[in-house]
Amino acid sequence: MRKHTLLLSLFGLAVSPAQAQVKGTAFGFATGTTGGGSATAAAPSSLAQLKQWITDSTPRVILINRTWDFAGSEGTTTGQCCSTRTTTCSGGSSAGQASIQTTCDDGTWVSCTYDNAAKSPLDVGSNKSIVGVGSSGVLKGKGLRIRGGNSNVIIQNIHITNLNPQYVWGGDAITLDGADRVWIDHNKISLIGRQFIVSGWGKGGHVTISNNEFDGKTSWSSGCNGKHYWTLLLLGLEDWYTFANNWIHDVSGRAPHLGTDYTNSKIFFHAVNNYFQNVGGHAFDIDTNTWSLLEGNYFSSVTTPLTADSLTSGALIYDVPTVDSAGACNAYLGYICEWNRLSGSGTWTARTDTAVLTQAASLKQYLISHIPVADVPTKVVAAAGVGKV
Repeated sequence: MRKHTLLLSLFGLAVSPAQAQVKGTAFGFATGTTGGGSATAAAPSSLAQLKQWITDSTPRVILINRTWDFAGSEGTTTGQCCSTRTTTCSGGSSAGQASIQTTCDDGTWVSCTYDNAAKSPLDVGSNKSIVGVGSSGVLKGKGLRIRGGNSNVIIQNIHITNLNPQYVWGGDAITLDGADRVWIDHNKISLIGRQFIVSGWGKGGHVTISNNEFDGKTSWSSGCNGKHYWTLLLLGLEDWYTFANNWIHDVSGRAPHLGTDYTNSKIFFHAVNNYFQNVGGHAFDIDTNTWSLLEGNYFSSVTTPLTADSLTSGALIYDVPTVDSAGACNAYLGYICEWNRLSGSGTWTARTDTAVLTQAASLKQYLISHIPVADVPTKVVAAAGVGKV
């Protein structure tokens, strides 16, 4: 990082070199991810320049020091959306979500108008750092997508929000599809029409998702309960995830969903010290072709911490339910795992597939340490999200 004291005047906001770089170093499965590296940090001067810098092939450190509002920038579409029982919401604490789709066999058509920009994410080029300045960095009405073999991307300290939140299929915040080496850190995601983070059928690759706030509070909910359902859907062909120190709150499903039998997908997922709060539905929903090591996670007012389907899907899970199961990690991993804690939540069914520890043993260089689970609510809330790097 540069140590001189030159200040960059960007839209009237002085940004020092200390503010203008990625904070910290990628860890876990994203170890070695450098993003734009030592490229000179700069803030774009227009929406067009922002798009160019994010999507081109030049290594860049792109500063987001304001709200970039894409709403209306690509026009709107007025047409028909599918309305089902989850759209009208008889009772409940929110309106529902109609679906932007081409068929409506299970509902009726209703008129709808949605913003086009949210449905076409920006394709992030390789070797990019997209970094928010202070708490000012906002991408409004547009998501990010890493695909086509692009890699070495850091997304840090950005708030991604307002992607057609009233409509299912209204847009995804972050998409991985044919990617590798991605660090998603200290961001906030809210008011998204579909997935907060989603992988396609291609590789997600080596990914660390850390210190993020997933805020599901919404006025439009498929569960009619004011909580967003579509949280994280991870289906990649060959993926390794570190999911650490995230605050997932006021959601109702896919928090996260892992795995699929649609392809020969293989996913290893290490979830450490995440805080699940006010989940009016399910947190972990784990399908086949997965190895999940779940340790030191705290569930507060979570209806279903682990779905029943996870136990019969063919998923391999080690969820550290007892002191003995925590100690058993030592022989494989060289440390004692941290147990998971529940407060006012549903059942955490014991599952201790040793195949997960065997797989984890071959990946020890990517496994990260934990803090005591009792400290998770206070420390995670204090550190997760924007403006806290």
